Amino acid sequence: MIKNLIAPFARLGKILLWCCLAALISFALQRFCYKRTEGFALYKIFSSLTPNPEWELPSPSDEELSTLQNLFNQPFYYLGKGAQAYVFSSQDGSAVIKLCRFDHLRPPFWFTNCLIPFAYERERIERILHKRGRLEQEFGSYKIAFEEMRQETGLIYLHLNKTSFWNKTITLYDKSKVVHKLNLDQIEFIVQKKATLVYPTLSELMQTQGEDATKAAIAHLVKLLAQRCTKGIFDKDPDLATNFGFLGNMAVQIDIGRFLLKETSPPLAEIREEMWRITHPLHQWLEKEYPSLASYLSEEIATQAI
Repeated sequence: MIKNLIAPFARLGKILLWCCLAALISFALQRFCYKRTEGFALYKIFSSLTPNPEWELPSPSDEELSTLQNLFNQPFYYLGKGAQAYVFSSQDGSAVIKLCRFDHLRPPFWFTNCLIPFAYERERIERILHKRGRLEQEFGSYKIAFEEMRQETGLIYLHLNKTSFWNKTITLYDKSKVVHKLNLDQIEFIVQKKATLVYPTLSELMQTQGEDATKAAIAHLVKLLAQRCTKGIFDKDPDLATNFGFLGNMAVQIDIGRFLLKETSPPLAEIREEMWRITHPLHQWLEKEYPSLASYLSEEIATQAI
């Protein structure tokens, strides 16, 4: 009698145990796949966006088109990711292609397509508008970079609207070496010259070419910041460690997704404050590693921000 009473609970316990085990296995597989790919997935880089006149840019010249066609003939290999894009490096190491991440720019499918209580309808609309606002801000920032700072960002090409003239497939290798073939006309992407990051570059210059060459690189970096600020272009995410680099001895800004363009030229005090804010972590690093260069950085900022 007691066994008969206990039997259903025992079966229920086994079912719950198997369900928990299946959930753990599923979670472990998900984490394993994420680690192997750093979250890269094709659905994250495809969009349903239609061409927008505000994001339209001049078509590449015949010379630029030839250069880009030659660049796209080679495979690209996974390099890393940011909040706005997945980055792949060309085989020859001369350029990178950034594939826009739309997974953080659109609400979840269920949030926009499923029925929800009327009380939450306002929240849904606000979230949808917020995501759209982020998309417009990012694409607007890319356009600012193309029109105002193309050389200073190493920007080669910007593709914000879907097209039909490329008629070309690009080959990508993700982090786990899986091959992906993408139609260039059907994706939004950015092509930039491949730069070396600021801190490793300064360290290498000190070790291989000495203080004078390193000071020249710092001067180029400060000049870049001064020119950008003078144009009234400010950055919401000015991390010198990850968002800036060098092409040879020329400083460039790698991250172009957080630009804001002011309608009027900012006053000198605002420019100086922005430059000090951006370079503060670099100044601290130089004080620890190369004290003489920290003093030089301060002098250059005081000179450039005049």
